[in-house]
Amino acid sequence: MASLGAKKKANTLYYYVVESARVDGKPRIVHQTYLGTAERVAALIKDATAPVPLSATTISFGLPGALWLAAESSGAFAALSALWPAPRSGPSTAHYLLLAAIHRICQPGPKTEVAEWYRRCILHSLWGFPPERFTSQAFWDYFQQIDSSNPADSLQQAQTRLLGVWKDKQLVSRRLLAYDTTNFYTYITSTNQRNSLAQRGHNKQGRHDLRQLGLSYVLDGESGLSLCHHVYPGNLTDANELPVALERITKMLDAQAIARDSVTLVLDKGSAALANTLVLEEAGVGWISALPWNQAPESLRECPGEKLVPLGGTHLGLQVSSSNEVVHGRTYLCVVVYSAVFASEQLHSITSTLTKVMQAIRRLAVAIAKPESRFVEDAIKRKLSRWLASPYVSDMLTYDLQPNGKAWNLQIKFDNAVLPRLLERRLGRTTLMTSRMDWTAEQVVDGYLGQQRIEKVFRGLKGGDWLHWSPMYDWTDTKIRIHAFYCMLGISLLQSIHKKAEKACPGISMEKLIDELSQIQQFHLLYPAQGAKGPGRVATVLSKQSIPQHLLADTLGLDQLSTPARG
Repeated sequence: MASLGAKKKANTLYYYVVESARVDGKPRIVHQTYLGTAERVAALIKDATAPVPLSATTISFGLPGALWLAAESSGAFAALSALWPAPRSGPSTAHYLLLAAIHRICQPGPKTEVAEWYRRCILHSLWGFPPERFTSQAFWDYFQQIDSSNPADSLQQAQTRLLGVWKDKQLVSRRLLAYDTTNFYTYITSTNQRNSLAQRGHNKQGRHDLRQLGLSYVLDGESGLSLCHHVYPGNLTDANELPVALERITKMLDAQAIARDSVTLVLDKGSAALANTLVLEEAGVGWISALPWNQAPESLRECPGEKLVPLGGTHLGLQVSSSNEVVHGRTYLCVVVYSAVFASEQLHSITSTLTKVMQAIRRLAVAIAKPESRFVEDAIKRKLSRWLASPYVSDMLTYDLQPNGKAWNLQIKFDNAVLPRLLERRLGRTTLMTSRMDWTAEQVVDGYLGQQRIEKVFRGLKGGDWLHWSPMYDWTDTKIRIHAFYCMLGISLLQSIHKKAEKACPGISMEKLIDELSQIQQFHLLYPAQGAKGPGRVATVLSKQSIPQHLLADTLGLDQLSTPARG
């Protein structure tokens, strides 16, 4: 039989479960189990009698909670709520825009899936609106209110208000505004005549078979907040869009009493043109622009390597040379920048392309050398021209095509002198032009590097690592503009929490930040009622967090989101 025994050691009683039995007719202890002190025995009894949860519900907590806190702290929610009148009850247009943006970041999908996701999200507890209020029809109806007036003006006004709020909260700088354009392919059918934005054009993702729309985008070079964007027809070129975008930018600056000459607009080479240079001068803003190779001054762009000066600090592998040059009929400060990293990337791309092209030409040469082949000269030359159209390949490769009866002899020649010349005078080089004549070369390079933030945003939109622009389920012009608005709003919220997160986790990438916050979950545990009657009890706990998640939660203030569970 079992009994409870105790032994005293150093004035402390330790308890054991003792099992006794008769051995050879005499009572003996055959087994004993150590229990510990009286406090430990009490804890074991408490754990054994604790109720077991009946069910557990997982709530998406970290990422949507951080985005909502960013919307509140940045003033974005208040600005949007003031622009569109709130209904007498229920969610406002600002709620629908923010929910669409946050859903696109956390769990992208059509509007038909938003209500169910919202039910399992911390926003349900924070806002208190039933999920049934966020059906796809409700989104359409509320967004239709934006359509009822001029949607372009309404959304432009919203962007201006957001800029004003962020300016008052000192979240944006007056120094650098990065500008760039891109395009997104759509699945809007060619027979859809109710859409004027989706047009055929050169798609940067290679989907030339689909209709596309263009997006011009301006963000703050320091904070990364989205300040201005414009959706335009996909058949317009980047250079043609700049005057339209610049007019919108200057109107926003004037509305917020930001002096134009205090702003420096940073442009990529796609917008460089004589007409655009004149427009920039008339606008009165400062600017930095990359120049296409054929527009850059030859004496500067091919500056000997020994005349390039290395930059210090964090500019690893960068060398520069600057001078005042006449470009587009006026004198500007021009800077040629050599990047060893960029040169190595270009060299790798060239050698990979050369390998593929030469293998394709060799297979073609074997095929057309057969007497039974039926290749014609025009078809062969079209193939060769297409393969040699890659950058720098035509400079290094030439071919000779001669008839041989019904067959063809194809020979290629590789110019060994071209590659060393490219390495010395072309690869890794970017020529910059600026109206800031009093800036140093290092200041110009620093300003232009801010433009790379836009490239990261575009990659995050197209790859879905930040926010999923595609698939876009809207097909009317007005709904597409609204889709672009809440996508850019989502980017601003992400940039806002990323800037705060860098204080706790220096160097953390946006992708890592999203992944860490997505793993912070909340659990609602349902326990049985304590008595015979009454409702079940609900306990709320957070998932076990890693050290980075603890740091992020503290920095972003996720403890503010402690709310009771909702059914």
